[in-house]
Amino acid sequence: MYLSDTKIRELIDNGVLLNADVSNIGQVTYDLRTDGFYVNENKTTGVELNPGDSAFVSCIECIQLPNDLTASILLRNSRIREGLSLDAPLYFPGHGTRLFYRVTNVSGNSILLDKSKGIAQVAFQRVDGPVAHPYAGAFSDELNFNGLAGYSDVYAEELKKVEHKKDEVVNIEPRIYGNVLALFAVFAAIFTLVNVNAAGLSADITTARFVALDLLIIGGFLIFAHAIKAFLVKDETGKSRTPLVLGISFIVGAVILALI
Repeated sequence: MYLSDTKIRELIDNGVLLNADVSNIGQVTYDLRTDGFYVNENKTTGVELNPGDSAFVSCIECIQLPNDLTASILLRNSRIREGLSLDAPLYFPGHGTRLFYRVTNVSGNSILLDKSKGIAQVAFQRVDGPVAHPYAGAFSDELNFNGLAGYSDVYAEELKKVEHKKDEVVNIEPRIYGNVLALFAVFAAIFTLVNVNAAGLSADITTARFVALDLLIIGGFLIFAHAIKAFLVKDETGKSRTPLVLGISFIVGAVILALI
């Protein structure tokens, strides 16, 4: 059962809802004021959220919940229609903390947020009897944003996996461009070899020099293909250097044959 406006006023008077302004009390909620925004754990006074972007929001208000009360943060109706989505924990009985929540832009437009306009509201629910074990978790007494706090080691491996996937996604476009250019290099090499060999058949040229010319062309295009990969694709594995090694080998072989 949600507490009414008169009960919320009592919570302010009794030090349950701290740093509050009574003019922000609604029928069954209290309108929260923004203290700052956290992006990558860096605090700012404003943030521009592009589609899909998120930011944590810290509130001016703090709570010191008794053992028979919970608190829920809800997104304002106007912000829902604007295209924001909100995620927040259920604050358990006994929890003392500054109020935090996360907003995500689920619209197709950029949304500029600052401290001057409200985003969320808090509602309080009475528990049917006091809890036996009040909240004493990793986010107790959190007045400044602590990120994962005590859960950093627990979720560290998962964060590494996500970061690895992010790098893979970032490299998709360069890989596509690199593969397309590499295909062009292959076709160009084939076309050049056909033309050179056709011209060489009618010319007075030794077999060794004829083969040397082919090796020189192939080696040059292999080095060109390696250069494409090196500039467009972040790949430091040994396999990525294979075209370079082969290209140099072919060119050295061509020089040796030409000198015979």
